Amino acid sequence: MMRNIIRTNLVLGVRSYVYPIYVLIGLAYGLMLMVFPEQYLPTMVPVFILFEPGLVGFMFVGTEIFAEKKDGAIGALSVTPIDWRSYIVAKTLIMGLLSVVGAVLIMMVGTRSLEGVSYVIIGAFLVSIVYTLLGIGISAKYHDLDDYFVPIMVVLIVSLLPFAHYHGYLTNGIWKVLYLIPSYPGIYFFRAPFEDIPAKTLALSTAALLLWAVIAYYVAKIRFYKYAVEGLR
Repeated sequence: MMRNIIRTNLVLGVRSYVYPIYVLIGLAYGLMLMVFPEQYLPTMVPVFILFEPGLVGFMFVGTEIFAEKKDGAIGALSVTPIDWRSYIVAKTLIMGLLSVVGAVLIMMVGTRSLEGVSYVIIGAFLVSIVYTLLGIGISAKYHDLDDYFVPIMVVLIVSLLPFAHYHGYLTNGIWKVLYLIPSYPGIYFFRAPFEDIPAKTLALSTAALLLWAVIAYYVAKIRFYKYAVEGLR
């Protein structure tokens, strides 16, 4: 069942050019990084990698949901034996794998090196899972990209704030609340190729992202069923 759902999602994603465009965005980010002097790469590469698995993925999965609502693919989940929870998991896994491809392209093209890429792969996959599930849950209520625009901008701004805190621009103690944002643990994985990040920090970051993934899954499961599956009957 899961294999068939993944295969169908891949076919639809390729035919609609969503997945090829997603990978090409990673390549484009890598090419953009080539214009930066080498000393700026430790700062800019993590930002671009976060955009790929997190923020771009958040937007693209919403676009997919809207298209599949209009095509009737999601509505069919309520009258077919296909488990809609498997649909969510399949889409999340596909976006996670695409994010890894995009992140590796960013590293390979942007830095002309794959040193430390294992950290990037782990971080990109975990961050993608969280943001894809959040994207599924939040976008389920909307019907087109115009309605989804405000959530996209809110997630974009909030997710970039941890970078300002990480680099010492938000020093007030109140900004420690930013540690709760899922992009923050992702920063440590994306910085690991450029600086020595303690293993304990990476382990805690993994735990934080896994916890976020569980929370995001339940958000996606509840809202997708309420607004997309039941709402289209």
